[in-house]
Amino acid sequence: MRNSNGTFLISTGRPKGVRNRLQRGFLHALAEDFEEHGADAIRICRIEEPARYVQIIASLMPRELEIEHGLLDDVSDEELEQMITRLRAEIAQDAEKPMLIEAKLVETEKK
Repeated sequence: MRNSNGTFLISTGRPKGVRNRLQRGFLHALAEDFEEHGADAIRICRIEEPARYVQIIASLMPRELEIEHGLLDDVSDEELEQMITRLRAEIAQDAEKPMLIEAKLVETEKK
């Protein structure tokens, strides 16, 4: 609104800082409640509403997952294929070997 000389009137809306105080107060109360009941509420949600439980977990995950490269940065596709082939061969060899199971006889006292 404007006054008679055309300048804007001071708003009588929400006082400055009220929203921040409200948010701080709410978050503080939420944190206190979570400290007291959070683990139990999570457990109840997991048991009674497993789909909602998973949905909550998913909502906390980042939308994009950034994977940092490491040891295999400079390895070509051909070298990776060779490594995979070698590993598969080693796994197959291990599967063919008989397993050795050791057992020890433990004597127990008779009552």
